[in-house]
Amino acid sequence: MTTKELGDQIIKFSTSYFLIDMRKDKNLYYNLTSEDFVQYPLCFCGYILNLIMDGNLQKADSIIESLPEESVYKAGLSIVNPKIDCKGFIKKVTFLKEKNTTIGCTTLTAGRPYLLNGFNDFSRLGPLLVKKKEIFKDYIQFLYGSECTNQIYNLSLAEYYYQTNRLIDSEIIVSQTIKSFNKFNESRFLFVAMYLEAKIAHANGTILKSSSYIKDIKKRVSSIGRAEFSFNIDAAETLFALYGGNCEIVQKWLESDAPDEVGDFNMLDLYRYMVKIRCYIVQEEQSSAIALIEKLRPQLEDGHRHMDLCELDLLLSEALWSCGKKDLALAALTRAMKIAKRRNYLRLVADEGIAIFEILVEYSKTAANSIFLETVIELTRKMAIYYPLYLKPRYKNNKKFSQQEVDFLSLLQQGKSYEDIAKYFFISVNTVRYHIKKIYDKLDSQTAIQAVWNAKLLGLIK
Repeated sequence: MTTKELGDQIIKFSTSYFLIDMRKDKNLYYNLTSEDFVQYPLCFCGYILNLIMDGNLQKADSIIESLPEESVYKAGLSIVNPKIDCKGFIKKVTFLKEKNTTIGCTTLTAGRPYLLNGFNDFSRLGPLLVKKKEIFKDYIQFLYGSECTNQIYNLSLAEYYYQTNRLIDSEIIVSQTIKSFNKFNESRFLFVAMYLEAKIAHANGTILKSSSYIKDIKKRVSSIGRAEFSFNIDAAETLFALYGGNCEIVQKWLESDAPDEVGDFNMLDLYRYMVKIRCYIVQEEQSSAIALIEKLRPQLEDGHRHMDLCELDLLLSEALWSCGKKDLALAALTRAMKIAKRRNYLRLVADEGIAIFEILVEYSKTAANSIFLETVIELTRKMAIYYPLYLKPRYKNNKKFSQQEVDFLSLLQQGKSYEDIAKYFFISVNTVRYHIKKIYDKLDSQTAIQAVWNAKLLGLIK
């Protein structure tokens, strides 16, 4: 590909040429000369964006700052630089508006399933969405040049409502935005809206419904936007599989689609890395989970990504707790809760459910009482009850089970009595008792509930 062709690609940015494509062309951008950048300034943008995707924020920031103040390229690159703060972001966008520079292809989501926490972390602006509505809409119109300005604003509001546990308000808004994004074929936002709809269903305890939403996303996100989102859609499907204890989907994703943090590390994969950390925890590979967490931390700190840092410490707490490092786990949770309380990230904590509940209860014994803490514990308890298999390691048991024993377990799971089971197999109740006792012994269980639980963890039944 020639330098001119590379520059022409960027003109198509966000319509047929995506960040993920730019990433594939990384070496082409890195091999360009200063003369190339002068002749084809858009290629310079591709170079800077690749530095950001590499997590090399210090170098990217330094180069951006070295550009002339009156440069529209400096302003444009600054607004997709994760290091920029809110005041700086507003200043640069205002500058571009005054210069009458049309953007219309900004991709602040970076292919992730969030608006407020995409390339930049705007989640902290949630409380201002209502107070400064017209200002937000004005900026959205300029950044996206979309017919869906109102819907994009509403989707941002729905994400904020979700985090603050206003689930009904969030659901009402997001269902309306999905219709609009479908109508205008806005794949970028359709993915975000449908993912949020799945999260709302999940928070209400309907995992089957939330899983079906993910399948629906794959069907409904058009081929135009598919290239930008497909890798994160698969990660989303894996995340929901973790809540249901579906080890098959998790294992398939790890073997075929999970990102390689050791090889080509890419901050575009941040959402996928968060899912992979959870996979490491469920596989009891705590050292790998912790290593990935600490690899991400410097980039997230440089990018002022408060929401991601909060999630990172929640996962670190879970990994440390599961391997008996309770003091360190509580220290990590303390850091996470400090951010969560300040930003009102109720759902970010609560959605960790059973994986964080016991640690949260222990933390509450010494933490200052607050309405926020009481609410988080109650919401987390609900999620723990809804999804008891979340991040539970697969039950280790090398004993073999016959098909009849598996069938017995399936019937016990359905609440069938010994008499019911006897009728299914044309055997006596005493024979059923004999077989079930053998099953209990194999599963180290004393009751049907324990046996069914351990059988699920072992993957014998679903």
